[in-house]
Amino acid sequence: LMRYNRTVSINRRHTQLLRLIRKGTFSAPVLATKLGVSGPTIYRDIDFLKQLGHCVQSEKHADGWAYHLL
Repeated sequence: LMRYNRTVSINRRHTQLLRLIRKGTFSAPVLATKLGVSGPTIYRDIDFLKQLGHCVQSEKHADGWAYHLL
């Protein structure tokens, strides 16, 4: 049951992460704050989403890097 709950929680976070990236361009620290996780977790999640085939790209902005979907 505990493993199932963790899997569901991660799955929800991935869905929320994709939704945020679709809505705008956010940096990893902003995404981490919005989702209540650490920066390294965001980087791992984005790598995982890329492995699933999502076209998540980072883009340089005046105030730093941000993610968006192609």
